[in-house]
Amino acid sequence: MEENGLRKELKLSNMISMAAGGMIAAWMVEIKFWFELSGVGSVLSLLTCALLILPLCLIYSEMTSMMPYAGGQNIWITNAFGWNTGFAACWLIMLLYVMAMPTVAYGIASMIGYLYPISPLQVKIIAAVILVVWYFLTNKEIKVLAKLQSILFWSTLIVSVVASLIFILNGKWKVTNLEPVFPKGFNGYTAAIGLLIMKFVGFDLIPQLSEEAHFPKKDLWKAFVGALGCTVLVYGLAVVADGGIVSLDWIAKTDIVDPRVADIIGFHWLGIVIVIMGTFTCITTLSSFWLSASRILYGAAKQHQMTQRFKKLNKYGQPQFANIIVGILSVYFTVFAPDEWIQYIYTIYGLAAGLVYLLVTTSFVTLRRKQPQWERPYKLRGGIFFGVISTGFCLWVIYSSARAMNVGAWIVLAVYTVLGLVMWGYAKYQQKNNPLEWEPIVLNPDTVDKIK
Repeated sequence: MEENGLRKELKLSNMISMAAGGMIAAWMVEIKFWFELSGVGSVLSLLTCALLILPLCLIYSEMTSMMPYAGGQNIWITNAFGWNTGFAACWLIMLLYVMAMPTVAYGIASMIGYLYPISPLQVKIIAAVILVVWYFLTNKEIKVLAKLQSILFWSTLIVSVVASLIFILNGKWKVTNLEPVFPKGFNGYTAAIGLLIMKFVGFDLIPQLSEEAHFPKKDLWKAFVGALGCTVLVYGLAVVADGGIVSLDWIAKTDIVDPRVADIIGFHWLGIVIVIMGTFTCITTLSSFWLSASRILYGAAKQHQMTQRFKKLNKYGQPQFANIIVGILSVYFTVFAPDEWIQYIYTIYGLAAGLVYLLVTTSFVTLRRKQPQWERPYKLRGGIFFGVISTGFCLWVIYSSARAMNVGAWIVLAVYTVLGLVMWGYAKYQQKNNPLEWEPIVLNPDTVDKIK
C-alpha cells in the first residue's frame, strides 16, 4: 500500500495509556534502589521529578498541537535548526526507544521468578516469543492494539492502586515504620531525583502518535498531564505502602518487593496478581516504545532523512517496513545484547533524553520568535518563563548523567554515534546522486498539505 497517511483512531484515553504505559513498568523490582537512596522520602523525589518535568510537558503540548505529525521532536527541531540537527535528534530519539527493549526481559524474568525459577536462557526465549507476537500485532489496525494497550494499562493501574491501599489499611502497616524518611539526607534525596527522572521518560511518546489522534488538538495537554499524574500515583502509593510494612534492610535483601510484602501480610493471592500485573506493565512498555520507534522512522522518511521505505503503509495503515526494523532491533537488544548493556541503560538514557529535551525546549523558544503566525490550538502562557526553567532542568539532567557514565557507557554511545554518522553520510550521498527522492523536506503547517 502506498503512503496515504496514518489513520486517526486514537482516543484521549488511548493516548494516556500508551504514554503512561511507557513510564510505568516493573517498579516492584526497581523500588529497592529507590529506598536505598532516599527511603520513603522517594515520594518527595517523585513529586520533585514531576514538578521539574511539568514545564517540559506543557512545552511538548504546544509543539504537538502546532505540528501533530508522526516524527514529533525531529520535525520541530528541523523547523527550528535545520535538516541536519533534526537528523541528529531523530537518531538520539531512536536510541531512547531501542534502549527500552532490554528492560522487558529483565522485568519479565523478575516477575516470573516469583512464581517459578527460570534460567536466563528461558527468559530470553519468553521475551523473543513476546516480541514476535507483538510484531504481528503492530501490523494490524492501531485501534486494535490501542484497545489491548488500554485494557492492560487501566487494569494494572487499578490493581496497583488497590494493592497499595490494601497494604496501607492492613494492621501491619505502621507510620513509625516509615522512618527514617531520608536515610541518606539531602544527598540521597537529590540522587533519587537523578535516578527517578528516567522513570518519567514516556510522555515524549505522545508526539509520535499525535498524527493518529482522534480528538481535538487543544486537548493534547491532557494526555501529557494525565500520563504524568498516573505515574506519580502508582509509584508514590507503592513507596508509602511498602515502606510502612517492611524495613530498609529487608527491602535491600529481597528480589521483588510488592509480591513479597503481600506474602508477609498473608495475601499470597495478591502477590500472584501483582506479578501478573507487573508482566502486563512490561508488555505495555514494549508496545509504547515499539509504536513510537516505528513512527519516528516514518516521520524521518517523510522528511527524506531515511529511506522512503519507512513511510510505506500496509493495508491496515501501519508502517510495515519500519515495524520490521524495530522488530529486528528489539530482538537483538532484548535477546542477543550482552548483559552489560543493562548496566549502561540509565546513564546513557539520561544523557540522550537530556539532549533531546534541550533541543525541543530551544526549538520551542526559537519557533515562538520565528513563526508566531502558526496556529497553536494549545498555547502555553508564560512560554518564555517555562522555557528558561526547562532549559535549566535539561542542562542538569545532561550534566548529572554524563558524570555518572563509565567507560563502557561512553564506548556504547560512541559506537552508536558513528553508526548515526554513517546513516547521515548515506542520506547526504543520496541527496547528491538521487535528488528527486532525497531532496530535503521540512514538514510544517505551511508545507504539510503540499507534501501530501
